[in-house]
Amino acid sequence: MPELPTPTRLSPIRDDHAWHFPDINGHRTHVRLRVWPTNDGGHLVIATDLELGAGLINAAEALVRACVREFGPPVTVVRHYPPYGGPAPDHDTFDVLPLDEKGIARPKRCTEEILELLGASVVGFPGDAPPGPADADTPVVPPQSVQLARLVAAGLRLTQTRVTQRLANGYPTQHGPVAEPDLDAISQLRLTASVLNHLAHFIGGIVTDPDSTPAGAKREKKLEKIVDTLVKQAWELTELCDGLFDEERERKP
Repeated sequence: MPELPTPTRLSPIRDDHAWHFPDINGHRTHVRLRVWPTNDGGHLVIATDLELGAGLINAAEALVRACVREFGPPVTVVRHYPPYGGPAPDHDTFDVLPLDEKGIARPKRCTEEILELLGASVVGFPGDAPPGPADADTPVVPPQSVQLARLVAAGLRLTQTRVTQRLANGYPTQHGPVAEPDLDAISQLRLTASVLNHLAHFIGGIVTDPDSTPAGAKREKKLEKIVDTLVKQAWELTELCDGLFDEERERKP
C-alpha cells in the first residue's frame, strides 16, 4: 500500500459537504470532501461517498484527476464509504486511490492507517452525531425524525423562491429561486432517481396497521401499491437518463 502522508493538523482546512466533480462522461458526482495539508507540502483528500447517482465505485479515476486539478500535486486521494451502506455495511472503510502508469486507480484499503493519522472524527456520514472510539458499537446516526426533517428542509429549497428585485418603496417586483439551478439534465435524473428509490424504501417501512384491523389491512395494501409505483418511477427516471446519455454519446465525434 502507498505510504500516506502525515497531516500537519487534525482538523481539515476544507470541509465541503456537496463538492462535485465530473465523471468520465462529464456529469456530476457529489461527495463530501475534506482536505488536510501534509508534511510533504501537498494535501490529503478524503472523499466520502454519499451514494448519490453513480457514487464512487466507478468514478475513482475521475475523482483523483479532479483533485489533482483543484489542489495540484502532490495530492493523496482517499475514498471513504460510511457504514450502513452497500460498500460498507458494518464499519467505515477507507481506500487510498493511487493511479498506475496507465492512469487506472488501484484501490488499497487504508482504514487503520487513516484512523491512526486523524482519529475517529473522520468516520461516519455527514451530519451524524460525533462518534466515539472508532471501534465503538454504539450507534452514531441520528433518529429518523432528524433525517426526515433534513430531507423536508432540502426539498423546500428546490421549490422556494425569493425576492430578487424591489421598487424603491420595497414592493417586490421580481422573484427567483432560492437554490439556483446548476445541474445538467443527466445529473438531475441520476440524483433524483437515487433519492426517489431510497425514499420509496423508507415509505415501505411505515406501519399503517398497528392493531391488525380490516381498515388497517386495506391501508397496508394501498401503501404497498404506492411504494411499488414509486420504485417503478425511479426506474423510469433511470431509463430516461440512459436515453439521454445514449443520445449525447452519439452526438460526440
